[in-house]
Amino acid sequence: MSAREPELDQLTTLLGQCLGRIEEHAFRLQDETWTGDEPATGDALDGETDLLQELIGSLLVCAVDEHADLNATVQRAVQQQLGEIAVPIVVRQRFARDLPKVACTPADATFAVQRALALILGRLEPGCEISLTTRRDDGHVVFEAERRGVEFDRHLAERSETLAEFTAGLQGRCRAHHDGDTLLLALELPAALAIDER
Repeated sequence: MSAREPELDQLTTLLGQCLGRIEEHAFRLQDETWTGDEPATGDALDGETDLLQELIGSLLVCAVDEHADLNATVQRAVQQQLGEIAVPIVVRQRFARDLPKVACTPADATFAVQRALALILGRLEPGCEISLTTRRDDGHVVFEAERRGVEFDRHLAERSETLAEFTAGLQGRCRAHHDGDTLLLALELPAALAIDER
């Protein structure tokens, strides 16, 4: 692990949290029950936007031009986010061995994984089951997060749209699907070619 990785992880975590708060404030503004007499929401959005610009600037300074190890990225993100969960849940992990690196920077991969986990781990109930899987699939490296025991989220498509756009910018794809009490989110990122990893 390079000396820059912990700093990149911390910055991408802060960035993901900031975007989560912005998303929450935005949905509060769109909520049908919002009366419009809460100026604190607008002020909070202004503050979060300023913080977002600072974090992006810091991230660009620290960014390194190398490929990401998806298994290591997922493991770090999971450890960090599970430490913040206050209810008991069941987590199953199945990571593919000899997974090729992802053709994007560790900072980009970390950001995508953290946002995916934030979508999956929202509004947890005791006893929820989370399954995390990595695998190779036809030139892509795939991260799948599945959650059982969750109410239908009518905002899932909107909430995952930012992540889908970000992933598309990495030449990958994000799929979100809700079926009954099961929520599935999959990130497909391009695998680095062997010649690129040298």
